[in-house]
Amino acid sequence: MKGLARSFVYWPGIDADIVKQVKSCSQCSRQAHAPPKFSEHHWQYPKGPWERIHIDYAGPVAGSMLLIVVESYSKWLEVKVTQSTTTAATIGIMDELFSSFGVPVTIVSDNGPQFTATEFKAFLQKSGVKYHNLSAPYHPATNGQAERYVQTTKGALKAMELQHQRCSQT
Repeated sequence: MKGLARSFVYWPGIDADIVKQVKSCSQCSRQAHAPPKFSEHHWQYPKGPWERIHIDYAGPVAGSMLLIVVESYSKWLEVKVTQSTTTAATIGIMDELFSSFGVPVTIVSDNGPQFTATEFKAFLQKSGVKYHNLSAPYHPATNGQAERYVQTTKGALKAMELQHQRCSQT
């Protein structure tokens, strides 16, 4: 709206005047879009390493799936390559991580069937994980830590592939 108005007229403070007019207009508020998404960080910062981890699957990448595990205190990234995303395969990978790094207090995941399965919940309880938080359905941003690292990992792999292709051509 501001850009449209500025294309016809201009005066100092036009943007502030438009904002003031729109905020006071009841018709404008009825036609307005939804408010912007909440952008503040909603997770409490962990007190120490391996207190909370975020997990998600990425792929397929080169015929395999990647389990992305991000430790929220140090932002340490673990990427585990697997051929299967079943509950049993996920439990096997998580068991290996727990034996290497210890058991986290909280795990955050999406609502994938391997993470919501009864067997996975039983494994977490038996292992000593206190909380398993699931992201909101159809809102992957609520597990933003894992989602961000999925993008980072895919980007890095793509860059490595392009670099490999350039080196092969010379």
